[in-house]
Amino acid sequence: MNDSRATGRGLGQDIAVGVLGTIVLIAVTGVVLIVTGGSTRHVVDAGRATVSSPMSQYAAAPEVTSAPTTTAIESDAAAADELRRIADVDRPVVAGQLADRWIPQLSTKRPGLVADGLTWDNIAILREHRELRAKYPGARLLWSGEWSTFSGRDYWITVAGTSFADSAGANSWCDGNGFSADHCFAKLVSSTRPVEGSTVYRG
Repeated sequence: MNDSRATGRGLGQDIAVGVLGTIVLIAVTGVVLIVTGGSTRHVVDAGRATVSSPMSQYAAAPEVTSAPTTTAIESDAAAADELRRIADVDRPVVAGQLADRWIPQLSTKRPGLVADGLTWDNIAILREHRELRAKYPGARLLWSGEWSTFSGRDYWITVAGTSFADSAGANSWCDGNGFSADHCFAKLVSSTRPVEGSTVYRG
């Protein structure tokens, strides 16, 4: 929530060529790859099975990162744990790719906040984050207390995963994606810069 077993690197392999053009690669690790000209390939490793096309027989499985699960969460405590988990995995991505640049801030929520006709709790915050992340796959979750540019230290912050050199670029993204001025604005996320000058609201 990735391995490179299909690459064959570091594996001793026996190759047997059959009359019907079937190639069976048997690795000493117990991985069995079967390719039958033009048919699908089945990879079996420690009881797990995947199916891919013959063209991708040497492609490594994609890395799975921090996307939130879609499992329904009905406990506020469980929702808080899931928010914490997501923010923990997203933090190095934010630090490495988005920090100290302008990004669109999409949501600022904490339990007990009254906004948009709702008293927010962790379940509602998680639900909104999942919805934003589904619509904008690059979106990330922050805990405001871990970044120096937020004056409120106990908010869950959802940001878009697109960064800009200036605040105008981030606010233009908000305009282009149909957000109201209250729901999207330019934010400079940093662990070293001050709060002052880190937020530029739209008109």
